[in-house]
Amino acid sequence: MANISTDRITRDRIILTLIGALAGLAGWGLIDVLPDRIENERVLLFLVTATGGFFAAFLAATGPLPFHRAALAAALAAVPAAALLTWASGRFASVDDFLETLHPAVAFGVIVVISLPFLIAGQRPGEGWRAYPALFTQSWNIVVRYAAAWLFVGAFWAVVFLSDTLFGLVGLTIIEDLLDIDPVPYILSGAVLGLAMAVVVELSDYVSPFLILRLLRLLVPVVLVVVAVFLVALPFRGLSELFGGLSAAATLMAMAIGMVTLISSSLDRSDDEAADTRIMRGSVQLMALGLPVLAGLAIYAIWLRVADYGLSPDRIAAATAALIVLGYAVFYALAVVARRNWRARIRGANIAMALALVGIGAIWLTPLLDAQKISARDQVARFVAGKTDLDKLDLWFLDRELGYAGKAAVAALATLEHPQSEALRAQIARLKEAKSRYAFTNAQAGNDARSLIEKITASIAVRPAGAALPAQAFANAATRDLRRWAEGCARRTPAGNPGCVLLRAELLAARRGDEMLLFWMNSDSRATLRVIWPGPDPAPPDNAPIFLTGSRSADITPAALDAIYEGGFGLGPASVPALTIGGAEIMLQP
Repeated sequence: MANISTDRITRDRIILTLIGALAGLAGWGLIDVLPDRIENERVLLFLVTATGGFFAAFLAATGPLPFHRAALAAALAAVPAAALLTWASGRFASVDDFLETLHPAVAFGVIVVISLPFLIAGQRPGEGWRAYPALFTQSWNIVVRYAAAWLFVGAFWAVVFLSDTLFGLVGLTIIEDLLDIDPVPYILSGAVLGLAMAVVVELSDYVSPFLILRLLRLLVPVVLVVVAVFLVALPFRGLSELFGGLSAAATLMAMAIGMVTLISSSLDRSDDEAADTRIMRGSVQLMALGLPVLAGLAIYAIWLRVADYGLSPDRIAAATAALIVLGYAVFYALAVVARRNWRARIRGANIAMALALVGIGAIWLTPLLDAQKISARDQVARFVAGKTDLDKLDLWFLDRELGYAGKAAVAALATLEHPQSEALRAQIARLKEAKSRYAFTNAQAGNDARSLIEKITASIAVRPAGAALPAQAFANAATRDLRRWAEGCARRTPAGNPGCVLLRAELLAARRGDEMLLFWMNSDSRATLRVIWPGPDPAPPDNAPIFLTGSRSADITPAALDAIYEGGFGLGPASVPALTIGGAEIMLQP
């Protein structure tokens, strides 16, 4: 343990405990008290984030810095970030809607967390804010100190709850009554956290990241093998299979971030402390060379999603993260290729990328990178250019999830001259009345279904001649089926008839009335059969048609629809005998 006097230890413990208790009291006031007294949400947002960020940074900086310098570093880390966050909240009418996007909170956290080691190192004599050994040490020490302190807070509350349970066995409610006082849980948690941080600082010679860094190094060869197998198998799997799921980019970036962490931990803060065996050195170099491949694949996966669906704040955030990962990857790979002083080059890249992260976090909270406005403009542009159909245009997302920029985009769409303007304005009118996405989607689906049924009814022919289309012929049909049938009706058979026809026939003796068989063209060379059960009642089970002769698809062609139009069908007994056993009839398909 460092040579610290008993008086100083006691003093520091008392001070940090009081500061932690003050932080807890402030948290209680900001969360439970001030929201009822401050009407301006943005003022409250600034107070909460500035105060919370300050105390979190202050407790982390105390120890490496004396109290007054720790307070300065904490203020410089938290207050500007809170101001930027509050500025960015003006993109939404409600602060709650703004915070639900999560990206601004992440940007705020990045600014505070990553800038703090620079602010600490910059105030320590003989180190400087660009000294990599100091930055590396302070960054990992913050992680370890907070992990140990919060573990102690969890243990403290476990003891409190067990003690309360034990007291309850003899009818004592002292602890329960104390915890029922509103600010007490906050104050206790803060005080215990402050005390734990003080003790961890005292034992800095023992509670260090040394063990964690050594354990992380053991994973380097394992991860290298996994990545190598992945890259070898990739050509056989194919890119189309790789990007078939939504999580491909996230998985690739998570692995790349893990590789960056492992490489940095292996290089440590200097060459003297870096992993220097031949296997470890070679593994780190190969891992650095493989990073650009994973980063490039992640960017490609995101590009595919953007090409298909356009921009959204989530996709912009993913693209930003992928570009950051690519920055690390390129720097690391170039350092290894350069060979000379490659480890020092990677450490220098870590400093540059950390500063870039702080800058990107700040830019995200300024109009220079307004993800909502960029997304809204892109979605409108895709619709105008015909890249997005009206049924794929997510109006709810624009109007309710993109803040003021999304509402402006919807207003622009309402005045747009477009072939689908009438239907678009009708959807926007329903959007304004809808209280939830579910209500809007249902209203839109119901309207779409009615429109599609009208189109089908206007085109479809019913056979045999004289047969009528029941009033509720399509009552049970799903909107996606109605859309396919309407598209089929819009096609033309070889004889020029509409590409859909309904055949009525009584085929089930156990069921009264006609059954309906719908034939429609699902392409210019192929038609499909579907059994339709009219009315509100659900369809009976096992209603799929059985082809006793021929195949399910080969004998139903557009020409077969023309034959139905001309009466080329018959109703009679099946050509295959059936074996009757009890109430079951058994037939063999020829």
